[in-house]
Amino acid sequence: MPKAQDKSALVAKANTCLKQANDNVASSDAESTGTNMDSEGILKAIDDLKSRKTQLKVLDLESRSRRNNVRVFGVPEGQEGNSTTQYIETLLRSQLQLPEDLDLKIQRAHRTLTSKPPPESPPRAIIVNFLEFSTKEKILREVWKKGKIQVGSSIIHFDHDYAPEIVKKRREYNAIKKALKVKGIRFQTPFTNIRIHWDSGTRTYSSAREAYNELKRRGIQVEEPATADGVSRAEWRLRELLGWQPVDNSGAAVALRAKNKLQDFQRSMIE
Repeated sequence: MPKAQDKSALVAKANTCLKQANDNVASSDAESTGTNMDSEGILKAIDDLKSRKTQLKVLDLESRSRRNNVRVFGVPEGQEGNSTTQYIETLLRSQLQLPEDLDLKIQRAHRTLTSKPPPESPPRAIIVNFLEFSTKEKILREVWKKGKIQVGSSIIHFDHDYAPEIVKKRREYNAIKKALKVKGIRFQTPFTNIRIHWDSGTRTYSSAREAYNELKRRGIQVEEPATADGVSRAEWRLRELLGWQPVDNSGAAVALRAKNKLQDFQRSMIE
């Protein structure tokens, strides 16, 4: 049996080794992450992501409620007369190549619920609700096939009835679309993406930042998008707290890494 003095020496040595090991781990963590983990900040980021998930559910429900709607832009105020529904049906049948026996089944049509603008301002859009989604899609296909609808001196445009958050996302592509038009490059903007028809083939981009990077790579002058990326503020905050630098900066890749890192953190909290 070792003496009490020897035991004390062994304990002291063990404590020294343990402290050195802890210091090495801390040093290694600092080098790998480049920052100290802020637990409160990470928990706040988790709450932000949960809130974002709820917002996405609400956005999905709102988008579904607008699924059978079409927005009509450019109809002068008052031109619809006493019946907006009848005006729209007459407009569609006179401007598009529709079968005579096609029942449009327009359930309602009305101006957007905002104050009537001054005479010099653009007219309010008209929202048209169809009973059947297939009819709505057929109308839009015929409109886009014709390319231009003009009534008197007014150019009439048709589009899906997007939720406000989707409209904001689509506006991020404005600078991209402007640059492509200057170059005569064909593009489409399905939902929140942009599809560009390059000479080498067609590619679809899921964020304005991704499309911006591609245009810059191809030597096309373009203004930087209004937002930094397709990544949410919560995900960017989590990325800063966890301190990693992604290899792929596309929105989908960053979001995936944020999700994986978040899951690791949640597991560590449970354990």
